[in-house]
Amino acid sequence: MTKLEIKDLSMRYQRKYILDNLNLEVESGELVVILGESGCGKTSLLKVIAGILEHETGQILVDGNDISHLSPQKRNIGYVPQGQILFPHMKIKDNVTFGLKAKKLSKDLINEKLDWIVKLTEIKDLLERYPYEISGGQKQRVALARSMVSNPKILLLDEPLSSIDASGRESLALTIRRIQKETETTTLYVTHNQEEARLIGDRVAIMYDGKIQQIGKIIDVDRNPLNFLTAKIMGSLNVFPVSFYSINKENDGLVILDTTIGQMRIPLSGSKIKKKITGIKIPPSEVKIITLQKSKNKKQENIVQKGLVKSVIEIGKNLFRIVVEIQGENIEYLKVDTEDKELVKSLKANQNVTLEISLEKVILL
Repeated sequence: MTKLEIKDLSMRYQRKYILDNLNLEVESGELVVILGESGCGKTSLLKVIAGILEHETGQILVDGNDISHLSPQKRNIGYVPQGQILFPHMKIKDNVTFGLKAKKLSKDLINEKLDWIVKLTEIKDLLERYPYEISGGQKQRVALARSMVSNPKILLLDEPLSSIDASGRESLALTIRRIQKETETTTLYVTHNQEEARLIGDRVAIMYDGKIQQIGKIIDVDRNPLNFLTAKIMGSLNVFPVSFYSINKENDGLVILDTTIGQMRIPLSGSKIKKKITGIKIPPSEVKIITLQKSKNKKQENIVQKGLVKSVIEIGKNLFRIVVEIQGENIEYLKVDTEDKELVKSLKANQNVTLEISLEKVILL
């Protein structure tokens, strides 16, 4: 069991900070997903930890010991880079055992480790084949086997599902999760895909501007994002940026916001005021489609917006996933009220509708 700590890690490329005083802790046996957009520094972070790239300042601690001065070979870290990098002229068996042979281990020990990792990754039928004879998902299993056959203290996975077709992604993700749990290997898993993060991680770390901006259990980060950009990267529904806001505490107690779906006047009593408001999040359950007659009698604390239906999908009994476009932005919600079922079922794509949004339930980011 191994704990990984990154302290104040910085790295520049052509005067630009790729990693900027980055801090991160991964507990022993934990799988942390680093989620961020392309170019945010995710791959650079893995390469610095693995010893492939050098950093300027900061520490990389494994069980409290700084490994920054060690060569990649001496760090005992397994690294699976993006893409399937296998030796094309070697059989799968030789690809997997290449590192063990380089360490000049005995033949018996190599065979013992090979048998163990083959069973764990379920690649027995591939051993006598060449890389060009197997699928993308199979290549990724082999790359995983090669990185883990030496039983590393830490495993680094860089977009391991990016080159896999959609039908095989979930299966491979669950395989990676199973292997990680069985071996209790401390793991960093990099992706830009929110669904992967939700499927595989113990915790998720949101990364942009060369820093870990927020880290926590996936459900907690999803429910309480730090700001608009964090929520957007997390893939939260109904997240919209705020261009201007003002706070009126004395008179009507409102936060007045200019958003991409219109101006909103949100009661202070139902909102947690932050030092800086960057966006809003509207819970899908707090959006309703109403008739024009009902809109005349709407609650004072709600807002009415006109929009265009993009799609209506029935996903269960009295359960619909509805997407409506308002001023160029999509807003989604799940409809479960039986009283309005016929209205919802009658909706068609490109139909004009009126939405009512509960302002008291709007979350400030």
